[in-house]
Amino acid sequence: MNDADMAIVTVADRRFLPPACCQLVSSANHLASGSSVRLFIVLCDVTDQDISNVDRFFKMRGMSVEIVVPDFIDKMMTPLETRWPRAAYLRLYFDWIFDRRWKRLVYFDADTRVCAPLSPLLTADLRGQPIGAVHDFIYYVTGNIHRRRRDLFLAVDAPYFQSGVMVFDWKEMLACDGLAAARRFLAEHPEACYEAPDQDALNGTFENRWTPLDPSWNLHELYLMFGHSLQPKLMHFTSTKPWERNRPRAWRQAAAWYRSELADSPWPDFVESQNLLQAARADLRFTLRRYSPHLRESLAKYLPFLLRGLGWERKFGHMPWVPRRSKDVEEMAAALIIEAEGGCPPLRPPEAALAHRHW
Repeated sequence: MNDADMAIVTVADRRFLPPACCQLVSSANHLASGSSVRLFIVLCDVTDQDISNVDRFFKMRGMSVEIVVPDFIDKMMTPLETRWPRAAYLRLYFDWIFDRRWKRLVYFDADTRVCAPLSPLLTADLRGQPIGAVHDFIYYVTGNIHRRRRDLFLAVDAPYFQSGVMVFDWKEMLACDGLAAARRFLAEHPEACYEAPDQDALNGTFENRWTPLDPSWNLHELYLMFGHSLQPKLMHFTSTKPWERNRPRAWRQAAAWYRSELADSPWPDFVESQNLLQAARADLRFTLRRYSPHLRESLAKYLPFLLRGLGWERKFGHMPWVPRRSKDVEEMAAALIIEAEGGCPPLRPPEAALAHRHW
């Protein structure tokens, strides 16, 4: 495959410009020498000064990055009333930006950092499917997958992927008009896509039409906080960000990397300072989060009124978003690696790989 036909793309609005620029720095640093892969940043809800800042950031580093500010923003669907901004919907409109000249698009969320050579991802065998992605296995190890399948009209054993890292066979995607179908799914079933609108719409549209990738290519906070054996090829900061003041101690090295990359940028103070007291509070929050499943179970059994008072009885009946055992995270990741390597048939349901389930 000629890498001149490949593109790496991230998206951002004004709030995520600094990490999005850092993302592309990490991508460029892990391309092979002499690579012809093109880099793109697709922007919305930015000012002319923002665009100028992005351009200056890349020129200072001698990087060739194409800045795309689509002229169709006003034609996009209205964002759902969730925490997700309009920029999160941009990946559903890539077919309005990228034409048939491209063979492969690799999409990275702005809050990701590449940590390993990208050639295995750029050349991954998608086995005839339009998308390659990593299982969002936080759903499997917490039991929340059952609710997600029900809400998105998926089969009772269907897998569910995380849209923060996606590899597109672009000609296949255009041929099946898949992104248009995902936009229709989101427009027709907004109530089903409340959790992660673009991701939910893609999963609702591409059931059994995506290829699992090695989970090391999208290790988000579930694994970064609870796993330990895998070396991340890509780190994905899905909730707490390394540049935020409330970051846990585990994010210290990542915070230092972002601070270094942005030191001579238009955003030198983007990474918030953190004193010892703030660090201690962040670590305490993480500790409480880690043990919240056990605490929640005890409260539900003995003090249900306190559970309600703490707001842990959520509107949609969510189970906790942390695993009961770190071992579950490791077992799940190991099984998904074997599946991605073709060492076993597709896991159906994926959570059956756990030796012992708690739901």
